[in-house]
Amino acid sequence: MLNWPAPLRRQVQTLLDQFLRAPGSAWIGIAGIDRLGSPGVISSTMRLGGRLETLGSRPTTRAFVWVQGTEPELWVDPTDTGYRDLYDEFARERLGLPGRPPGGVFNIDHVFPKATAALDGLSHVRAIAVPADSNQAAGRTLEKAMKQRADSGLGSGKEIRHATWMSIGKAAGFTGWESLPDGRSAAGNAKVVQALFADLAGKGITPPAGTLEHGLTAHTLTRIG
Repeated sequence: MLNWPAPLRRQVQTLLDQFLRAPGSAWIGIAGIDRLGSPGVISSTMRLGGRLETLGSRPTTRAFVWVQGTEPELWVDPTDTGYRDLYDEFARERLGLPGRPPGGVFNIDHVFPKATAALDGLSHVRAIAVPADSNQAAGRTLEKAMKQRADSGLGSGKEIRHATWMSIGKAAGFTGWESLPDGRSAAGNAKVVQALFADLAGKGITPPAGTLEHGLTAHTLTRIG
């Protein structure tokens, strides 16, 4: 990440900081803009302390910018095939870049996978630029399993989705996904989880709960595979 353009580093660092700050702080998917906060919504399902802004003249049903603190976040409709163009506009207007980064190096990624998001009824998901190889490794394995689960009617139906260690790994460049997660046994996921946390540790990212997070993450993967 050290050689990334500074705005892209900030986007990933913001996601990481939110994730490490407190459970449920790193939002990556919602079923309706009202989940972010509006009268009548239960406070525990609101994202407090931020504000919604438009992306140019785009309707908010298609895309919007959420500002939590100082760093803007791009949120897009998971069914919108023009999300790369939306990110291009976001990069120019909000990140001070000439446009989206080169596709051979970075992919514009839905932090919560777009196909699963659409099947689960989410209206918007958070989009960032991530390394192309980590995005594609996760897409062939982890995210494929998530879509298969949603296709079979076993999606969670949650109205708010939060980042996981898998989300953080993809954003930070982890490429070690080699097969579908083991849906039967957490032990079957131990090897890839160990590789994930070793990769993150090499980048200075460590879980606050230490090795306890390894077991929890391996178990989480059984509900994906």
